[in-house]
Amino acid sequence: MNSIVSEKRYIQQALGIPYENLSQSYLRAETSLASLSQYNFILQANAKSAPLVTERLLNLNDQFIITHFRIGLKALTTANITPTLELTTNVQTYLDPTVFLGDTANAGAIYNGSLEFTIDRKQYLPEFPVSSFYRVPATQTGAFLDTAGTAGTPAATFVGNTGVNGYDNGLYGFYPSEPTLIDGRQTLDINLVLGAAVDITDATTTARAVFEVRGYLVVNSKS
Repeated sequence: MNSIVSEKRYIQQALGIPYENLSQSYLRAETSLASLSQYNFILQANAKSAPLVTERLLNLNDQFIITHFRIGLKALTTANITPTLELTTNVQTYLDPTVFLGDTANAGAIYNGSLEFTIDRKQYLPEFPVSSFYRVPATQTGAFLDTAGTAGTPAATFVGNTGVNGYDNGLYGFYPSEPTLIDGRQTLDINLVLGAAVDITDATTTARAVFEVRGYLVVNSKS
């Protein structure tokens, strides 16, 4: 049987949500990294006045069942942060040394931190290791030599490196979760905890942590 069908049937039985109301979806929240020991992710639309174009927040009257989650990293040129740049910048599953330069290289500290997730003041995840989301792909940025020649005019010299990070499947970097129900009206406290202040500020590059959950959206369930 298809795993999605099995998952939806389990959610219907365990949480009492009709099978046909469960739509595959995702939520995503981002936070810029600076010089703090702890960062907060805002996952609800009513708690954030100006979400980024890449964020997907939970509306007030909706519910979401989390089945997978991850924390990743992205780096953007500070002087040119536009919606286009946001949309074309990949989320990294490790500290790619060709992407995180200067003090943004300290963003790797998140993988020695923990994730705290509290729902209505009840700890859902009191201390989950962020290292669970760490993935270094088999093929990495710049893994191949770029020849100076062309198909018609081969050359035995090289001008640099080429190639991008591998991404093995649609759940690459995600960790499975017991199906967990949240809604747009609850008190959600989602924190990335480092334990000590780390300087991740840089004059030219902005580093962000990205929290993303996959699962099932239930629209207008609270209206």
